[in-house]
Amino acid sequence: MRSMLRKPTSLAALGLGTRELAAAERTGRVLRLRDGVVLLPTAPALAMRTLARLDQPFTTSQARQALNTTRRIAVPLLEYLDSRGWTQRLDAGHRKVVR
Repeated sequence: MRSMLRKPTSLAALGLGTRELAAAERTGRVLRLRDGVVLLPTAPALAMRTLARLDQPFTTSQARQALNTTRRIAVPLLEYLDSRGWTQRLDAGHRKVVR
């Protein structure tokens, strides 16, 4: 998980422009979240394994630290997990794993 979420890599450095990114998303090779966050499609499942080991409920900060990433990556990822029904936002600062 740490190598996938910790150090953002420039998409341009990987040779991924707008067309390539759209094609990669269409074929399921990347997962695009809000604010320009792009992850491997396995990232949500790997994140869930980590989040399930936290004391429940957990804060965004605890999730960010456990996932060894930045808030810029963690917040869109947590919102994605909420939208899938894998986590539930309880209030402004807490979530819990529901799956």
